[in-house]
Amino acid sequence: MANKKRYKSTLTRITRLKSLTRQYYEPGNQSRCYKFVWRRYVYPEFGIHYRTYLRLIGAEEEPSEDDRQLTLFGD
Repeated sequence: MANKKRYKSTLTRITRLKSLTRQYYEPGNQSRCYKFVWRRYVYPEFGIHYRTYLRLIGAEEEPSEDDRQLTLFGD
């Protein structure tokens, strides 16, 4: 599925999402995080959910509690 073909409309939407993210996202600033960009600009215009937005821009989600848990054998 990694080589899944994308339609032109999807590619243009992804480029628009990435440009909005570049314009308004500030790393390290909690008031300008991905969720702010999604809530303020992406959701009203595109109507997509937050997880879809993160998947389309290629961003990593916040780690869950299990991901932050230390293990006995450091992988």
